Amino acid sequence: MDNKSVECCILGSGPAGLATGLELIKNGINDIIIIDKNDIVGGLARTILFNETRFDIGPHRFFTKNKEVNKLWHDTLGKDFIEVNRLTRIMYNKKLFNYPISAFDALSKLGLSNSTHALLSYLNTFLKSKSNITTFEDWISANFGKKLYETFFKTYTEKVWGIPCNEIGKEFAEQRIKGLNVIEILKSTFYKSNRPKTLIDKFNYPIYGAGQMYEAWADKITSSGGNIILESEVVNINQKDDFIESIEIISKDKKKLIINASQFFSSIPITHFFKLLNPQSKKRISIANSNLYYREHITVNLVISQTGIFPDQWMYIHEPSVKMARIANYNNFSETMIPNKKTTAISVEYFTFQNDKIWSMKNDDLINLAINELVDTKIIDKLSIIEGSVIRETESYPTYYLGYKEHYNILKNEINKFKNLFAIGRGGMYKYNNQDHSTYSGLLAARNYLEIGKTKYNLWNINTEAEYHESYNNKTE
Repeated sequence: MDNKSVECCILGSGPAGLATGLELIKNGINDIIIIDKNDIVGGLARTILFNETRFDIGPHRFFTKNKEVNKLWHDTLGKDFIEVNRLTRIMYNKKLFNYPISAFDALSKLGLSNSTHALLSYLNTFLKSKSNITTFEDWISANFGKKLYETFFKTYTEKVWGIPCNEIGKEFAEQRIKGLNVIEILKSTFYKSNRPKTLIDKFNYPIYGAGQMYEAWADKITSSGGNIILESEVVNINQKDDFIESIEIISKDKKKLIINASQFFSSIPITHFFKLLNPQSKKRISIANSNLYYREHITVNLVISQTGIFPDQWMYIHEPSVKMARIANYNNFSETMIPNKKTTAISVEYFTFQNDKIWSMKNDDLINLAINELVDTKIIDKLSIIEGSVIRETESYPTYYLGYKEHYNILKNEINKFKNLFAIGRGGMYKYNNQDHSTYSGLLAARNYLEIGKTKYNLWNINTEAEYHESYNNKTE
C-alpha cells in the first residue's frame, strides 16, 4: 500500500470541493489533492457525454445573489457562459401550467369549480392561526390554502422526497419557497415588474453543460500543481483525538493509497463520512447517523429523433399516474449540447430510496418505463426514440423529515470538533444547497484554513431561511 503526504486533502470534486481547491491555489497553496469516485469532476453538477450528446444530472441553472460567486462564474467561462430565457411549467391533469404561477393561467385551466375552491381555500387562510406550523403541509396550506397545496405542491413533493408532506419538516418550505405567496402571484399577473421571489425569467448556463464550469476549475487546479484523483473511493478515515490523520482510498483497479494531510475538507455525505471513521464514533453518534438519510436519484437520458417536442428547459410532473417527477430538454439550454440538430436530448428523473423497486430495475426496464410515461403523457411519440442511458446517484438529496434536526445537530456538533476538518457542500453539510451555496462554502472553508479575515466564517449559516432567496429584481446581491 502506497503512502502520500500533502498539505490539504479534499474529498469530492463537486462545486464545493473544486471551489476549495481554487481558493487554495489562488492563495499559493498548491500542495493539494482532490479525491472523487466518479470518472469526471462536477459531482451532481457534472455533465455526461453520451454518444456525443451532453446531459446534466438533471437540469441545472446558474443563478445567485452572491456577487462573488457570480463573478467567479463569469470570469471562468466568459463568452461560453450564456444567458437563457427561462421557460418552466407544471404538468397537472394532462395540462401545462405556467411556473411561476400566473393567476389567470392557473384559474382558467383549473376550471370554475376548482378555481372557486382554490380561492375560497386561500381566503380561509386569513381566518386561521399560523401558530403550531411544523410540517411542509402545514406551511404550504397556511400560506396558499389547502386546494393549491393539493394541486401544485403535494404530488411533486412526495415524488421527490418519498414521504408524505405531513412528515416533512417546515424547514424545507421555509428554505426553498419563502417569499412566494398568492398576493405576489396576483401582482405578477397584472404587473410584470412584480415577480414572485424565488423565481426569475433568465439564468446563465455554460454552452457545453453545467459540468463545463467545473471541468474548467479542475484544469486550473491541475495546471497550478494540484492533483485530482478520479475513480477512487474513500474506504477509511483515520482519526485520533480531535484530528483526522489520514484517509485510505481504493482505485478502480483495486490499488490502495493512504493520504496523510495537515487539513481535510469533506463534501462526501456526512452520514457516509461517519461510517468510514476509524475508530468508530460513540454509540450516540452512530444512532444519530443511522437516523439521517438521503434520497437517491435516477436520470434516464434519451435521444429523440425529432425536434420541437416542448419549449421548456424543464417541466415538473405533478401527474400522480406516472412515477417520473421532472423532465428536461437540453436543446432548450444550449444548442451546443446536441451535435445532431435533428434530434432532442431529454432527461427523465426519478427519485427513490435504495430499497425501492425502481432502484433495482435493470437499465433497459428503466428506459422503457421513461419512454412509456412520456408517451402516456403525450410528450413524445414512442417511435422517435433513438437510444437511451441511465445514471444512478446515491445520497443525492438530504431529507428534512420531521425530527431530523435532533440527529443533524448531533453530527454537526461532532464534525465541528475536528480541528483539521471542514465539512462543505450539500452532502458534507446535509443541506439542500444550490450550486452557488456549495461553491461559497468551499471558498469560505479555504479562507478559514488560510485565516483570511479577522474572524472565521460560519459555513453553516450559508443557505439559511432568511439569508438566501432568489429575487427577480436583484439577481446578484
